[in-house]
Amino acid sequence: MLKGHQDEPLMLVLGIIIGGYFLGSISPSFILGRLLKGIDIRHYGDKNAGTVNAYKVLGLWPAIITAVFDLTKGLLAMDVCWLAGGSPLLVHFAGLAAIGGHVFPFYLGFRGGQGVATATAMMLYYLTTFYLKGWFPLSSLIFLAISVISFTYITRKGEFVGLVILPVVAIFAAVFLPETQSLLFLLSLIAYILVINILNLRREKALSSMSFKEKDLIGWRLYLRPLAFILVVYYIFANKKQALTAIGGIALFFLTLDLIRLISTRVNFFFFQKVKNIYRTKEQKKFSSITIFLFALFLTILIFEKNIAILAASFLTFGDFFSKFFGIKFGRHRIFNKTLEGSLAHFAAGLLAGYILSHYLSLPFPVYLAGAAAATVFELLPLGVDDNFSVSLLSASVMSLFRVFGQ
Repeated sequence: MLKGHQDEPLMLVLGIIIGGYFLGSISPSFILGRLLKGIDIRHYGDKNAGTVNAYKVLGLWPAIITAVFDLTKGLLAMDVCWLAGGSPLLVHFAGLAAIGGHVFPFYLGFRGGQGVATATAMMLYYLTTFYLKGWFPLSSLIFLAISVISFTYITRKGEFVGLVILPVVAIFAAVFLPETQSLLFLLSLIAYILVINILNLRREKALSSMSFKEKDLIGWRLYLRPLAFILVVYYIFANKKQALTAIGGIALFFLTLDLIRLISTRVNFFFFQKVKNIYRTKEQKKFSSITIFLFALFLTILIFEKNIAILAASFLTFGDFFSKFFGIKFGRHRIFNKTLEGSLAHFAAGLLAGYILSHYLSLPFPVYLAGAAAATVFELLPLGVDDNFSVSLLSASVMSLFRVFGQ
C-alpha cells in the first residue's frame, strides 16, 4: 500500500506538485522553434513537441538540447522534492507532475509532447537504483541489452522495440524485485510508456498496414498463440497426469473438428467459404496448425522431464509467434523459406523465456541456450515437418542430451 509521511505538510505537497508541473511544462523544442525559425513546431513534421520532431524540423543541436532537458526534467523535479524532505511517494508524484506538465503545458493550450523521454529517464533511474541495491541482477541487464540490440536491428523502429522490451522489463521487475513502493512506481512508468507506444503505432497504422498475404499469415490465431502459455503455466502447478488430461482433451476436440471437415466436403466448404478467417488457406486439405501444436505439446509433456518440457513448450509458444510476426513484417534477408529477422526474433524470444523460467525451474544457462538455439534452427530449416510439431520435441531432445552429457 502506498503511503507518504503522516505529517507531510499540505503546502509542501501542493508546492512540489505545482513546481513539478511548471518545470515539466517548459518545452525546449517549442521555444527553440520560435527563436530559430519563428515557427510553432507542433504544426510541422509529426506535429509533436519532442526530440525526434525537433531533429526533423530544427536540426541536430536543437534536438540534443531538447533531449537533454526532456530527459532530465522529471529527475530534476524528483531531486528538488527529495531535497525538500518529501516522502518517496511524493518524490515519485513530483516526477509524474513533470510528465503532466510536458504533455499538458498551460501556455500552449495544453498541447505538448508525449512525455516518453521524461518517463524513460525516470524508469532508468529506478532500474539503476535497484541494480545498485543488488536487487536487479547484472544478467538481467545483459539480457535486456541483447534484446534491445536484436529488436532494434530487426524492426528499426523504437515503438516496436518498446512493444517487446517494456513488457520484458515489467516481467523481470516482478520476478526479481521485492514488493516495494518503488516497484509499483517503476511498473506505472512502464505502463505509461507502453500505452504511448501502442497509440503511436495505431496512429501510424503500423500494426494494421499489412498486405493480403500478411493478413492470411498473421491472423487472429497467431495473436492468440501466446495465450497457449496458460496451458504451460497450468503444468507448472499441476502434475503430469492432470496436464496430459487437460491438454489431451483440448487436442482431441480440435482433432475431431479437423476430421469432420476433412471428411465432409460441405463442412469444409462452410469453414472456408462461409465463416472464413478460422483456418488458413493452406489448411483446407490438411490438419490445422492448432491441432498439430496441441499434439506436439501433449507429446512433449508425455515424453520429457517436466522442466525440459515446460521450457521446450515456451520455445514453441513464443518463438513461433515472434518469428512469424517479425519475420513477415520486417523480414529483409531470406533464408530457405524463412527470414534472418524472423529467426533472430525466435532466438531472442526463446532466450528471454528460458532466462525468466530458469528462475523457477533451476535450469542452467547452457541448457536453455542450447534449447533456444536448437528451436530456432529447427524452425528455420526446411525439414519437411510442420515446425509446430518439430520445434518443441526436437529442442526438448537437444536439452535432454545436453543436460546428460553436461553433467
